[in-house]
Amino acid sequence: MDLMDIVFPKKCVNCGQWGEYVCQKCEVGLWEEEQICPTCGRNSRYGLQHVYCHKAYGLDGLACLWAYEGIARKLIAKAKYKFYSDYLRELIIDSGQLTIRPEFSYFLKFLETKPMVVPVPLHPKREAWRGFNQAGLIAKSFATRYKLSFNSHLLQRTKDTGHQVGRTRQQRLDTVAEAFSLAPRTYNLASNVLLVDDVWTTGATMSECCRVLKQVGVKQVWGLVLAR
Repeated sequence: MDLMDIVFPKKCVNCGQWGEYVCQKCEVGLWEEEQICPTCGRNSRYGLQHVYCHKAYGLDGLACLWAYEGIARKLIAKAKYKFYSDYLRELIIDSGQLTIRPEFSYFLKFLETKPMVVPVPLHPKREAWRGFNQAGLIAKSFATRYKLSFNSHLLQRTKDTGHQVGRTRQQRLDTVAEAFSLAPRTYNLASNVLLVDDVWTTGATMSECCRVLKQVGVKQVWGLVLAR
């Protein structure tokens, strides 16, 4: 236990027991998620884009760590709406599962190419209100763990799209269209990029970010989300 744990002791988000954000007893509430094709949303064992779903500017693959239910949903909700950003790291700590689950074998091969880790950006107004970008915290933690380069300013959100909750897939697609751009004076653009966000709902936001990156020459783009 470090000093921070003594000064600010952790408490299980599910049962309230002191010691960890997710105690050993409640870890069963973290459910592993099946992998899907990032284009059609149907099952894809390795998270790869189906051959018949190929899109020139689409994501090459998607890695989802947890089901957006139970403990994972509680952790992410408290981070986003109660501003407990440290909860997000709890879901990354257990990302060692990547090395033992066969579903992530192609994703691990992608990581071997040393992609640049880039978070899906928030609009500046929203980030100023929240005080942090949850995708940025996840991306930085993951990049540190896997010794990858990290760039939180490669993409910028140029349109405030507001809350996406309650919108249909088509409404989400329409809302995020042209909402992102490459940051000005971007040099040494990586050939491969790992896009990171907290939750995958319809994939509209991450797909639009991918389109922007591939249009300027990025060869491979995978997505990584904590939950779906």
